[in-house]
Amino acid sequence: MEKQLSLLGYWLGLLCTVLALIFRMFTALNIIPPFMGLPGGSAISYLSFLNGAVLFFLPTIASWCRTAKS
Repeated sequence: MEKQLSLLGYWLGLLCTVLALIFRMFTALNIIPPFMGLPGGSAISYLSFLNGAVLFFLPTIASWCRTAKS
């Protein structure tokens, strides 16, 4: 079970990293990122995906370190 959660966390972290890079590229090229909600809503920030990547990668690294010791 721990291995499956580690694998799932890795792929979700990788997906969030790719999305963060895409949205950061939109920001760098001055392309308006997609908006949430109504037309006057707030834009989706690349930092949300970057924080999500950290959230998913840290447990994956921690579980890998735990299994590497045994």
